[in-house]
Amino acid sequence: MPNPWVKGSSLPRVPAAVMAALHMAEPRPDLLAGFSERQWEQALAFSDSSQLTLALSALAPERTARAVRHNAERLRRARQLYCDLAERLERAGIDFLAIKGLTQCPGFIPDPALRPQYDIDLFVPRERVMAASQAVQTLGFEPLRDMERFPTDHLPALIRKTGWEWRGDFYDPEMPLAVELHFRFWNEQVEKLAVPGVEELWNRRVVREIAGIPMAALARADALGYTGLHLLRHLLRGSERPFHVYELARFLDSHAADAGFWNEWHDLHSPAFRRLQAVTFRLAEEWFGCALNPVARHELEHLPHATRAWFDQFGASTAGRPFSSAKPELWLHLSLLASRRDAWSVARRRLLPFRMPGPVDAIHVPESQMEWPRRALKGLRYGAYVATRVKHHAASVFPTLRCGAVWWWKTNRLGAQFWIFLAAAVLYNFALFLFVLLYNLHLLDLGFRENFLGVVSSAGTAGCLLGTLPAAAIVRRFGTRRSLVGTIAGTSALCSLRAVVVSRAGLAGLAFANGVVFSVWAILMAPTIAGAVEEDRRPTAFSLFFAVMFAVGIAGGWVGGKLPLWMHGKQPALLLAAALTGLALWPALHLRPAPPAPEGARIYPRHPFLLRYLIPFALWNLATGSFNPFFNVYFARLRFPVERIGLIFSGSQAVQVVAVLLAPVVFRRAGLVTGIVWMMAATACGLGSLATQPVAAAALAYVAYMAFQWMSEPGLNTLLMNQVAERERTGASALNFLVAFSAQALAAWGAGSLLSRFGYGAVLAGAAGLALASAGLFQLLLGHRDLETHARSAATPEAAASSS
Repeated sequence: MPNPWVKGSSLPRVPAAVMAALHMAEPRPDLLAGFSERQWEQALAFSDSSQLTLALSALAPERTARAVRHNAERLRRARQLYCDLAERLERAGIDFLAIKGLTQCPGFIPDPALRPQYDIDLFVPRERVMAASQAVQTLGFEPLRDMERFPTDHLPALIRKTGWEWRGDFYDPEMPLAVELHFRFWNEQVEKLAVPGVEELWNRRVVREIAGIPMAALARADALGYTGLHLLRHLLRGSERPFHVYELARFLDSHAADAGFWNEWHDLHSPAFRRLQAVTFRLAEEWFGCALNPVARHELEHLPHATRAWFDQFGASTAGRPFSSAKPELWLHLSLLASRRDAWSVARRRLLPFRMPGPVDAIHVPESQMEWPRRALKGLRYGAYVATRVKHHAASVFPTLRCGAVWWWKTNRLGAQFWIFLAAAVLYNFALFLFVLLYNLHLLDLGFRENFLGVVSSAGTAGCLLGTLPAAAIVRRFGTRRSLVGTIAGTSALCSLRAVVVSRAGLAGLAFANGVVFSVWAILMAPTIAGAVEEDRRPTAFSLFFAVMFAVGIAGGWVGGKLPLWMHGKQPALLLAAALTGLALWPALHLRPAPPAPEGARIYPRHPFLLRYLIPFALWNLATGSFNPFFNVYFARLRFPVERIGLIFSGSQAVQVVAVLLAPVVFRRAGLVTGIVWMMAATACGLGSLATQPVAAAALAYVAYMAFQWMSEPGLNTLLMNQVAERERTGASALNFLVAFSAQALAAWGAGSLLSRFGYGAVLAGAAGLALASAGLFQLLLGHRDLETHARSAATPEAAASSS
């Protein structure tokens, strides 16, 4: 792990040099060597406030000698206080557990004299903690007032009113040690994060010598677990100190080769407990470059995607907290939450804290010494502190939201390969929209009639159908990028020829060839998108892709209507469209080539899932294919003028853009299969409404029908791509389109005959029944896929966390 503090750090130069000197993988103590007296003052001011001064003692013994000397006296007094507390609690018959502080030695910090300590932390079960407080108070302690309202894991700190006041020395031997009595190891209500099994830390306590006396303490693996939770709590609340991270890094580094310890750690702690610790392990590695055992490394690699994205962007940023008002840790917290309600609660608390701060002055001064001038000074200092906190929180809102926007983009981004393919698809499909819109009109200008236009259209459909299966072999042989480049170049050349050829045989043959080439594009689409993004991002990727394609269609329809006027004819406009198709080569050539398929690898999957998927999928295409080719005739039969039919079609396209963008929200809440089933059922309702031929509401029924129909498309593609092996995706896509093209061709042929005999009402009612049957079969044959997805999410809540 490279040293992040050497350059490009979020810290100013002097504090960054202090952190860089303590880095374990690439230590840079030389950065301290050239400091001037002024810079050393700045360095020690930072290291004092971050509790790192004692850690610098080996690197700068003369500069830290006073702090080391004072801390030795503090250590003597801490040992005495431990002894007094143990004696008083044992006399009262109260079991307790020493945590943090000196219990971290020698595992975290080898020498107790080099570990700062400002209070004594003891854990007492909730039912005995008040009795423990009364016992401690007999030693001259009293509760710190005005702290009862703060949600925490311990009672208000117990302090001695010695009259001591702050003199600017972080290691002042006279600074009183407070006592904190903890009654829980983790506050799930505040942090909104469950830690199953954390209560077992009490039951696994061991007796170790602390401060020269035997005392109950955490077992070694549990000491690491609690240290991780303690650091995480401070990190999420924006109050972690670099020393907290440093001592954890020391432990991880010194125990990296201890396989027995890590196996015990893994067995003792629940997956959720290990996951939260792994967050702090990643922070320790990020800041101080500590070594990690493979067991710990495995936990880091299985952190939620959103959490890993946060570290990639902000891993070292919270070290600069004294120099920045932003609260990037908020987005780390949200990345770990599965509930949107919890996320809103945490965000409100962190961005708009309404609770007043606790006391900040004259804490150790007895009431007898608090005369009115001192009380007035205390009030002024408290007011000034409150003002600085209000200013800080107000100033933090916009930087924090900016961090959130960056994190959201990094978490939800779909990767460069997706955007490159999308750019190629936009150029390719925009040009094809122009060409298709104008081509039949061009043929009419040449004197051809509807009967020959039907021949040309049938030839193109036949080419798509017959080219589908060979297309999978082509992609397997040449790879995704080369096949895509060939498809674009072939389409551009064929479109150019179709614009100039005038013979009947030539036009039909070119239409067939164009269909064969286009079939390669059709089967490439889903595997390319699936290969470009991670599994949990695929619904979003497919939704965005289809939404953009609809938007391109709307733009293509508008430009296509104007282009013949701009180009002074339809043939020049068709040639321009062919040239525009070739522009898609530029982004396509920037796609990363996929590795070649191994020899003997199957093209077409043989997984039982595929048959269960294709049966209801075929019914679905029979249902939609019975109406889609005749929608304009349907409205014409209802006596809608052509202009209004065009408006209805354009309006439905706009609504489809919104619908497919909303599809991932439905899939996250309902599950992939259940979401598809709901959309199919809604599509069936739309067909049923259209079957009644309601003149007044026909447009609304059609828009709803098309929206729900296309809303299911991202889910269908995601489901198919997720369930087949990567090498078989093109084969699965080919079979998918073969079934779709065949079912749609059969539906169009059959519906055309049935419409002339029975009318739209009966045919659309039958289509609605087919759509409902498809939805039922999807739920019956594939509903267990949602259960498997939920089981995976329960094991690793990454999906829920990346959507927060």
